[in-house]
Amino acid sequence: MFLVPSTFWEVRKTTSKGKGVFAKKDILPGTVIGDYIGEVIRPKDEVRYEKKHGFYTMYFHKNASIFPNPKEDGVHLINHSCAPNCWMFTYKGHTLYFAIRKIFKGEEITISYLLGPQEDECSPCNDQCKCGSIICSQTMHMPEKRYSAWLEHDKKVTQKTKYERVKIGINLPQLSDYPSTISDSPVYTLLGSQGKKPVSYEDSVLPPQKELRKRIRETGRYIHLKKLHMTVMGISDGVVFTKSSE
Repeated sequence: MFLVPSTFWEVRKTTSKGKGVFAKKDILPGTVIGDYIGEVIRPKDEVRYEKKHGFYTMYFHKNASIFPNPKEDGVHLINHSCAPNCWMFTYKGHTLYFAIRKIFKGEEITISYLLGPQEDECSPCNDQCKCGSIICSQTMHMPEKRYSAWLEHDKKVTQKTKYERVKIGINLPQLSDYPSTISDSPVYTLLGSQGKKPVSYEDSVLPPQKELRKRIRETGRYIHLKKLHMTVMGISDGVVFTKSSE
């Protein structure tokens, strides 16, 4: 379910990933884009649902998962990227999708599916990534270290709100309230848009990661440090991705 008006998004075909969601207007960082709504099912039924309809289920708690309505437009149509412009946030048990940086008009809205490390039974693996980003890992599965960091972060977030009761076999009801914006966290992989011109700054030394993240988040762009002859593309796992500007 989208929480932003339809004037901000549209569903259309991509070149290689089937349907995708694209921004019709600029979307500000922190904006809550939608809630992963669908039928409440038992975890043991996930594989059957996913194979039949081709969509992923969403974790709710150990005894319940959410499967989206394949006939409706919703955030389940947002494609995976290793360099996403959205992330997931747990609120009262619901999984919200929100913008981790400014998203530009015409840009595809993407998210990391946050799949756990690949297991032996996932062979051959069907969770291949086709995002084409500069940090594409060719898989939707996260490495162990990054996944553990995400779980720890999500655990802390989850404990701040109580889960609402759900019943198996019915649709997850919409919440009565949603956060207006969601703040940044170092656990989010944050890269500027590859399709936009970098923003130039006059720093004589490399700014702290917190400041770099703030600039990328607010502008949605790479950060060009003129005096250092360097362009900062983004940050992931505490690693700053740069390229020479010379």
